[in-house]
Amino acid sequence: MTNEEQKEFWNGPAGDVWVEAQEIMDRMLAPLSDAALSAAAPLSGERVIDIGCGCGGLGLALRDEFAVQKYTGVEINSLAAEKAENLNPKASIFCGDFLDLRENVLRDTDFNVVFSLSCFDWNIKFSDMLAAAWDHVQPGGNLVATFRVTTDAGCDDMKQSYQYINFDGKMEGECASYVVLNGAELMHKIIGLNPTEIVAFGYYGQPSATAVTPYEKLCFCAFSIRKRNDDHAPIQFDLNLPEDIYASLELVH
Repeated sequence: MTNEEQKEFWNGPAGDVWVEAQEIMDRMLAPLSDAALSAAAPLSGERVIDIGCGCGGLGLALRDEFAVQKYTGVEINSLAAEKAENLNPKASIFCGDFLDLRENVLRDTDFNVVFSLSCFDWNIKFSDMLAAAWDHVQPGGNLVATFRVTTDAGCDDMKQSYQYINFDGKMEGECASYVVLNGAELMHKIIGLNPTEIVAFGYYGQPSATAVTPYEKLCFCAFSIRKRNDDHAPIQFDLNLPEDIYASLELVH
């Protein structure tokens, strides 16, 4: 699926299902969202961008719990973007693909916190998305993102790992890529960003009931990655992950 095909897909019936079930999605993501918010803890005057903001639920939580006023949301689905604007009129909501928007309206912008919750792991251009999001983090700021992780080989091949987009438990209808990452490879990419701190929280669970994937269980993770200011201190790790995932990272402290 090309980038253009992804945009068309998320503005079709599958994207509409996502909008209708936004409250369900927010509840499902709550454990990781809470961990992400605790790790980043943005201050009221800080600038925040939310990549794949959906209907803007995170923006409302940031406004109500952290008094964040400078919130920017990016959403590829036009219905979801419109709903996000209506729910949070003071927010800046941009409708479009993040990789496209960063070449125009988001060019040369940086943020104290860049969020991407349940977005990277649906995108076949994972590496491009990670690098692009990191580029918008200001020095001393954080990239906060969620991932599906395994100790086995990862998979971003939609022919092998995909999910039917419905919340009725039916194995039918539109399908989206269900990206799963090998934990060691993900950590290698994150360390390659040369951050000053990596905080992670994760737990095991079963893949979605409507996912077709070779994995029987997955570790659902939230990472907070701090961009360094001009310093050369060793990377600090605070990883609250299942033991086998942690061991597979082969970190040398």
